[in-house]
Amino acid sequence: MYFTYIPTILLSVALNAAAQLLLRQGMPQVALTTNEGALALLSSAFKIVINPWVFSGLVCFAGSLVVWMYVLSKVQVSFAYPFNSVGYVIVVAAAYFVFREPISAMKLLGVGLICLGVFLVTKGS
Repeated sequence: MYFTYIPTILLSVALNAAAQLLLRQGMPQVALTTNEGALALLSSAFKIVINPWVFSGLVCFAGSLVVWMYVLSKVQVSFAYPFNSVGYVIVVAAAYFVFREPISAMKLLGVGLICLGVFLVTKGS
């Protein structure tokens, strides 16, 4: 019964992962130094939000939240929530291909275990 909602759940997860990647693309362009801290981040909020990458990431977060609220109105949270782990898989893969971040064997093993865990959760419902 819940399996019909898996595409909707994965849409929410994909939007959340996209938000992370868009924020990662945009934040280095904001040019905050490491010494500035949280206060500078708040004072630069407008500059941050109008960055097109960051703004797009925030839109993806909002979309993810709306879709997630719909999901929670239809399925048990114990079924839906483990799918959020798929976001790790998406982000690791995209970080490798888009940002050229290295992936160690341990990271690949961890991603594999996450996939196995999500599979087991769906079989247990």
